[in-house]
Amino acid sequence: MPALGPPDVLPAALVPDLEGRPRPLDELWTPGGGLLVVGHADCGTTRLALPYLERIHRGGGRVAVILQEDEAGARAVVANHRLTLPVRLDVDPYRLSEALALETVPTHYHVDAGGAVLEILQGFRGDAYERLALALGAPSPFRPGDTVPALRPG
Repeated sequence: MPALGPPDVLPAALVPDLEGRPRPLDELWTPGGGLLVVGHADCGTTRLALPYLERIHRGGGRVAVILQEDEAGARAVVANHRLTLPVRLDVDPYRLSEALALETVPTHYHVDAGGAVLEILQGFRGDAYERLALALGAPSPFRPGDTVPALRPG
C-alpha cells in the first residue's frame, strides 16, 4: 500500500533537464541540502515566487525548481524570468509529483544533504522566504520597493 502524505525523504528519481536528459534528482540538493520547489508555469503563485527564488539562488542558496511542464514551456518560463537556477521537468503523468504526494503548486521542500525533508511550504509566504534564505546562507530575497504579499496560496 502506498504511503499517505509527503515523504520524509525525497525519492531517488531521474528527472529530465530542459534538454530532456534524465538527471538524478538528488544532484539538486547535494552537497549540503537546499530548497526544491515544484511548480507550474500557469500558476500565478509559482510565477510570483520565481523571481524571489532566483534571488535566493543568486545570493548563494541552493535552490532548484521542478516545473510540471514540457521542455518548450519550461524554456519559455526560464527565459521570461531570466532564471539561472537549475530547472528540471515533471511531465505528464507527473510521476514525481505523485511520489511527493503533491497537493498544490508551488510546494517547497527544504531538505538536508541526504534528502530528508526538513520543512514543506505550500504556496507563498514572505516570512518563510526570509527564513529559508537565511537557512540556505543567502540574504533576504526582498528589496526595498518590492510588493511582497504576506501569504498567497497556490
